[in-house]
Amino acid sequence: MSQATIAIRNIRAEQGHVSRGFLDIGETAAGPIQVPVIIVNGKSDGPVLCFTSGVHATEYAPIEAVMRLMSELTPGALNGAVIAVPVVNMAMFTNRCGFVSPIDGLNLNKIAPGGDGSISEILVRVLLDEVIAKAQYHVDLHAGDFGEMLLPFAGYSLTGHAEMDREGEALTRLFTPALISLAREGDTLPPFPGSIVHAATRRGIVAILAESGGNGTLEEAHVRVHVDGLRNIMRYLKMIEGDPVVGGPQIRATDRAITRAKRAGLLRLNVKIGDAVAAGQAVGEICDVFGQTVETVRVARAGIAGLVWSHKAVSSGDPVVRCWYTEPAGPFPTTDNFTRC
Repeated sequence: MSQATIAIRNIRAEQGHVSRGFLDIGETAAGPIQVPVIIVNGKSDGPVLCFTSGVHATEYAPIEAVMRLMSELTPGALNGAVIAVPVVNMAMFTNRCGFVSPIDGLNLNKIAPGGDGSISEILVRVLLDEVIAKAQYHVDLHAGDFGEMLLPFAGYSLTGHAEMDREGEALTRLFTPALISLAREGDTLPPFPGSIVHAATRRGIVAILAESGGNGTLEEAHVRVHVDGLRNIMRYLKMIEGDPVVGGPQIRATDRAITRAKRAGLLRLNVKIGDAVAAGQAVGEICDVFGQTVETVRVARAGIAGLVWSHKAVSSGDPVVRCWYTEPAGPFPTTDNFTRC
């Protein structure tokens, strides 16, 4: 439950107030490395919920969603508190750098819980120890990065603790339009060990991965998935007024796999995200510089195109499409009463 004052270093919000500021993480020769933090502390008690976006800071739809939602939230209409980091990695944001930090070449979402090594490791440690640790619930918002077009989904790392896992599954179902990924240790589904939400769950925080958007774009439809999903979660937690809505029957991931190019050349792709693909279906063809087809790219198993790479010139081994393999998510009493067919 929220406290009268929420403090993260020098950023302090009394109950009924909003506070904004920066956490100093370290410095480069060009100046300090800082992380922006917003705290909206409601007038009434309730849960503490943390939003993070910009872990990969060219994933713009979630960044816009957090900025928009936090600018709209007011303490008088909020039970509990929301802590938000709109852009976790400002160096990536400033340099328009996808996937890895331009400072040390590390992927923030593969090195959690971080440590005292390079700046990315310090940043992840501070994020977990000093920001996310203040909350009972956490949503880490992502999209496909540069060159990646992605089907929206939400994921949670199962812990084996029944009540915590029930809440984690509830949040994933409340966020996503259709697809949920509930990951067990050692399987092929996200969130994976090394990710920020996986590390948070191992500290007793109900943390989910939430994805929509991609390819360096800022499309309103992708932003709306994030905004609507976050508001749905907040309604479920009784932080804001209204009833949550689950849009209808959902699907649960059972596996996923990448289809790669075997030959090099110009890729002519004929599948898009969300398409159902059949086993052996041709999803593209590759032609050489003389215009001759050198490969017909086929998927091995029937599934759903969940990530399509936008590059048109490919080399041997480059990814072309990643398919989800799914089954009906089935009934879930915690959220069934919110389902709208």
